[in-house]
Amino acid sequence: MSGFTALVLAGTRNAAGDGLNTATQLKAELVLAGTRMIDRVIAALSASPHITEIIVCGPENLGPWPNVAFFPPSASPARSIAAFLESRSAAGPLLITTADHALLSTAMVDHFCTQTLSLGCDLTVAMAEKAMVQAAYPGTKRTGYTFKDGAWCSCNIFGALSPKVRGVIQFWAFVEQNRKKPLRVVAAFGWLTLLGVLLRLWTVHGAIARAGMRFGIRAAPVIMPWAEAAIDVDTLNDKTLVESILAKRT
Repeated sequence: MSGFTALVLAGTRNAAGDGLNTATQLKAELVLAGTRMIDRVIAALSASPHITEIIVCGPENLGPWPNVAFFPPSASPARSIAAFLESRSAAGPLLITTADHALLSTAMVDHFCTQTLSLGCDLTVAMAEKAMVQAAYPGTKRTGYTFKDGAWCSCNIFGALSPKVRGVIQFWAFVEQNRKKPLRVVAAFGWLTLLGVLLRLWTVHGAIARAGMRFGIRAAPVIMPWAEAAIDVDTLNDKTLVESILAKRT
């Protein structure tokens, strides 16, 4: 299979009061430890041999970068992804991530791409064990999905390897609105699925596979062994934490 196209979501967000977005600056442009968040994401992707193309879904004044193209953002991340998928003539593998994933590393990208290809699924979702994240950074608050094998955090990295995933993207809009309410998201898959999660009948692998079945696709998690993979910049507290991690790296 050919290399991955990386789609970086960097559009505007209706959260002007969160301290991260302003009238003149996108969150993607926030400077952390001397470098804009989006520049860190582009650097991590560019250094991976698995990534053959990078497309930023956001305004062109964020760039330019060498060998990076732009795609106009839509009203929401889900609509942006849907529009991008509709525009593609080829169906090569796609890695989707966000411009606020300031701790993304090339090692994470390589691991995700390698595991995604080995799983042979239509859709993959990067997940990290919540206990690992909290052990590494006790002060951080991450949303967790609890399964038979513990609580897991999403890592804002997704793999799409088949045109079949287009049906899932329509559902993504609902997930966007309720991503801080895990049970509401799970309930949308049906009461049997909700009951199974509440009773912890499935592991994270089993739950995601079952969720994929609802859309007629094969879906699986890619387990990320880095706590930092689950930390993006959603709040001012996240910004402070990420800056402290980057300062230690430096």
